[in-house]
Amino acid sequence: PNPRHLANCAIFLHGDRREVRAKTLIPYYDVFHESRYFDSAETLKPQYREPISFDGKKIGLLICEDSWDEQQVNGKRAYASHPTQALVAKGCEFLINISASPYNRQKREARHETIARAAKAAGVPIAYVNHFGGHDEITFDGDAFLFGPDGACLAAKDSASPDILYWKEGSASKSRKLKDGELRDLKSMLVTGIRDYARKNGFGKAVLGISGGIDSAIVAALAAEALGPSNVIGLAMPTKFSSSHSVEDAEALARNLNIIYRHLPIKMPHATFNMALQPFFAGLPEDATEENVQARLRGVAVMAFANKYRALALATGNKSEFAMGYSTLYGDMCGALSPIGDLYKTEVYELTRYMNEERELIPQRTITKPPSAELRPGQTDQDSLPPYDLLDAMLFQLVERELEPGEARAALLAKFPSLELSLVEKIQRSLRINEYKRKQAAPILRVSTRAFGTGRLYPLTCLY
Repeated sequence: PNPRHLANCAIFLHGDRREVRAKTLIPYYDVFHESRYFDSAETLKPQYREPISFDGKKIGLLICEDSWDEQQVNGKRAYASHPTQALVAKGCEFLINISASPYNRQKREARHETIARAAKAAGVPIAYVNHFGGHDEITFDGDAFLFGPDGACLAAKDSASPDILYWKEGSASKSRKLKDGELRDLKSMLVTGIRDYARKNGFGKAVLGISGGIDSAIVAALAAEALGPSNVIGLAMPTKFSSSHSVEDAEALARNLNIIYRHLPIKMPHATFNMALQPFFAGLPEDATEENVQARLRGVAVMAFANKYRALALATGNKSEFAMGYSTLYGDMCGALSPIGDLYKTEVYELTRYMNEERELIPQRTITKPPSAELRPGQTDQDSLPPYDLLDAMLFQLVERELEPGEARAALLAKFPSLELSLVEKIQRSLRINEYKRKQAAPILRVSTRAFGTGRLYPLTCLY
């Protein structure tokens, strides 16, 4: 138990009246480490678990996890306590769940199913209201809805936003169909995550490298919406391996977004650095060492602009790259925040197409050309990685579902009938041996059920 006897509490205020109720179920999984800090309401005086009498009714206050009392882990109930049932047994006619529930792409549907089931089982209406905003790598979507005692949705917000939802008791109990806006909400949460991370850490500007590729393009677009185009600096830093169309696409992106564009070739610094190293590397073949020097010089330039203009440096890597270690420490990984580090490459394309629906923000050629780090002649991502549709499907099974290679292959055979177990094992090995890189990555905005970061703790030492 927490030696300071702290409790996670909700407060009911009405005029001079003040009622405090404590949280019963204290989670310890994924990003939740509450038992480190808080005691359960069950360890406190009974008054912290009692109904609240208001306007002739008894109201019950639940806090976030308290409504997940039916949750199961490995086929067994996760909790012995039943806060919802306990309040109903004490005569509550209406329940309110006040939450700070982290956003992910599947969370809204899961919440609705859970609260609908709880309301029907309890036989009373349950209102749910969630926090809105970003804190470190976690975002909260401001979800709000009401389910009746028959499990039907009576009121709900349509989007991730800080808007207020109004509902009046006695209004027509017409079941409401929820609108699907998954990509809209995903974009909103990424924008919110960038905006709040910058604002709450004292930054009004952002800087990032823009290569003409899709990852940096979508991060620039999100940053422009979050902070305003005039507060985003895009650095194009070509080397001798950069194609002319990459520079053209970076320029077109900056024009489309109306962000600040700076052209900073690194050919000369790269050549100078190679000359300085040449006496020590004489007789050794060129390899990833020389390629990584380019990426790290770009990182130096981004950080120089970040220092000089007091701008937040944004890293542009995606989840597929982080999983496979297809990134350079202190190079393209450097930054204060990684906005798309929890989006697989296929999801980056999906979100980009959505953001381009109203007008072309991201140049079409950026979307259609083969992805490439352009660190050597003719390089493409598929020189080192499987096709992204296959790679991302394997990674989802290994990361989100946490399956072993054989189980992952079995789950994918219907879609990829020629998938070999050896390939899945190779992907799993790459995933494991690159934990050390992810440990040094910028905080990644969490938008999935299993993100790299505080909710997925693995040892750096990989021979286990």
